[in-house]
Amino acid sequence: MVADPADSSLVAAPDTTSHLTADLAAPADSGKVKVKIKPGHRPWRTDYTVAPGVTYHYDRPGQLRWLLHIPRDLVQFPGTYFKRDNVPAFVAIALGSAALYAADDQIIRGSQNFGRFIGLDNADTKTDLFYIPVRVAGTKIPLEMQVPANLNSAFYFLGDGWTHLTIATSFLTYGILKKDNRASQTASQLGEAILTTGVVVQALKRTTGRQSPFRSTQDRGRWFFLPSYNTYQGNVSNYDAFPTGHLATAMATVTVIAENYPEYKFIRPVGYSLMAVLGYSMLNNGVHWASDYPLGIALGYGFAKIAVRNGRTRVPEPTAPGTDGGTGWQAPPHPKPWYRQPQLSPYSLGPFQGLSVSWMPK
Repeated sequence: MVADPADSSLVAAPDTTSHLTADLAAPADSGKVKVKIKPGHRPWRTDYTVAPGVTYHYDRPGQLRWLLHIPRDLVQFPGTYFKRDNVPAFVAIALGSAALYAADDQIIRGSQNFGRFIGLDNADTKTDLFYIPVRVAGTKIPLEMQVPANLNSAFYFLGDGWTHLTIATSFLTYGILKKDNRASQTASQLGEAILTTGVVVQALKRTTGRQSPFRSTQDRGRWFFLPSYNTYQGNVSNYDAFPTGHLATAMATVTVIAENYPEYKFIRPVGYSLMAVLGYSMLNNGVHWASDYPLGIALGYGFAKIAVRNGRTRVPEPTAPGTDGGTGWQAPPHPKPWYRQPQLSPYSLGPFQGLSVSWMPK
């Protein structure tokens, strides 16, 4: 998988109190810095020690501010991952996709034969809990929620947007009720990572135009590069196989939660097992080819790591009293969001001169 971006959020600060050394060695959920606040008011910053010497600070997220972070994450993605150190990961993704592409038809047939052998219906059958017709600029975008009506559809539902929205809402609710900034930030990062991943996945789907297996008219499906907007919208399943959005979203969700709660070792094994079930269900019902998976999974992982990195601050372990580093620890100042950090620079083009304004997220 893509190499982890370097955690550039380490903040050095002078020491002010000595008793915090014991606090930093406490379990994560008991590692909150004791701050005197008014009853009913949540502290602006909450600190958690997730391992000896590893403490993260979580700011209380602003309401829907994560939506403003999506352009930043898209800009940061190339600079974070398009590096020499990540060449082996990109080669592995490319070779894995190519190998799976060569065997796509055999994998689909084998998966569906196994499903029939164990009596697993491959029909994607759902029932509506509610349906509200909505039109935006003449495009039909209904607000609906469907629930699975058979076991394979239940497996497929693991990648549904409603599933991940429910997970994010659960973290947000817990964070509000318990005044827990880590939970609230996890919810914010989930929304940020899932939506950013979705933007890129949808752009690739609308660029490659690959047929889904159940719609394929030739081996491994046809590719209709750059189908028009109306053509795509009128026959989505004929163009939206590559890459997978369900597994990309699932990977983003598992990664965000696991990164923020590393002391819970079961998160990744359970999450990856559920992703394997989801991946099989999409082969069984003919929604995706196996070669659609590597790139989608990598995108979900990459954007999740960026969202987590930007959503918390790591501070170094405090120095012992009497050493040159000070006598305690101090929380770093709250940074301004990227969109409030414009960079001015001289501009010159022929006879024209002036100032240019740009934003360069760190």
